[in-house]
Amino acid sequence: MLFSIVMFAQSDYQQFSRIIGSYADRYADDEVIVLYENHYGVPRNTLVQLFGGFDFNWGNVALGLEISNFLDVPVRDLIGIYQDNLSGNGWGVIAQRYGIKPGSAEFHRMKAMMSNKSRYWRDIYVDYGRSRNPAIARRDRVFLNDKLIFLNPLSYREMKRINKEIEKRNKEIAKREKKWMKQWGSENKKIDKQNKKIRKEQEKRVKMNNR
Repeated sequence: MLFSIVMFAQSDYQQFSRIIGSYADRYADDEVIVLYENHYGVPRNTLVQLFGGFDFNWGNVALGLEISNFLDVPVRDLIGIYQDNLSGNGWGVIAQRYGIKPGSAEFHRMKAMMSNKSRYWRDIYVDYGRSRNPAIARRDRVFLNDKLIFLNPLSYREMKRINKEIEKRNKEIAKREKKWMKQWGSENKKIDKQNKKIRKEQEKRVKMNNR
């Protein structure tokens, strides 16, 4: 019974990560980084490290920062636990390690926080898509203090690996956007063609009625 409750709790964390990650995947990593900089007050280099540490997933990065703030625990400690439990239950282990038991009042508080932040990031990404102004992420910002976000510097080799992954993802996103734009242009041409045909038929009917 306890195992099933723990797994159910783990699914809540994973769902949050998936949802936030799906919003972020629509944009280049550099854009997501600037949004997170504005919202969490975390420097770019730290965000890049977190991205690599949390499995190259911006949903995980957001969840890690939110849990760090919620529990007042340094995010580097969370990365360590997460990486030791990569079999899919890292977030559940983190929560339990810090006393967030499934079904407890604290668990429900955290669940409510994730629900609120899920809606928050949904709205932020929608607004950002319209304005491309990253400052909108300062709305209701969560500013983490230095002790929570301090990370030991990575080696040049490790940073190069992470930046290479970011570059790869950005190329994939650009390729996907190019494909979407091509499809959008094709659809627009079809619609324009249909509209022209409709207008011609309407003009033809008007002329016939005026005879």
